[in-house]
Amino acid sequence: MRIISKIIDKVVTDKIKPTLRGSRAGFIIIIMALSLLGHSCFSEPQQDPQQDSIPIPGEAESVVQQARDDLAQRLGIDDAAKIAVVAVEAVDWPDTSLGCPEPGMMYAQVITPGYKILLSHEEEIFVYHSNKENRVVYCSREPIS
Repeated sequence: MRIISKIIDKVVTDKIKPTLRGSRAGFIIIIMALSLLGHSCFSEPQQDPQQDSIPIPGEAESVVQQARDDLAQRLGIDDAAKIAVVAVEAVDWPDTSLGCPEPGMMYAQVITPGYKILLSHEEEIFVYHSNKENRVVYCSREPIS
């Protein structure tokens, strides 16, 4: 629920208010967003996080599974399937640090295609970055907006 609230809040504050302020369309969109939020608050909770997960592009399945396995290990969870996939976005990282450079490390300055992976467990969001092959990095420093 908290994830949906964050998304709706972001949409309402960043997208709707500046462009549709004072208009009837803006009012209708806000009412629709609030009704969706209300529906999610009163619907039955999902037992299986896989049902909350989004479709994963075939070429990203391996790195997404690596990210889920890593997060399960970090959190001490026996079953990585308890971790939901919130988003998988194709990204061209500016270098081989995959957008998460470690202090004191040097990285090849070459565009590196990969993915930004958002995972969720117990309403908390975790960010991972990957290349397209087999490197997955937990990017704890990236803020969630």
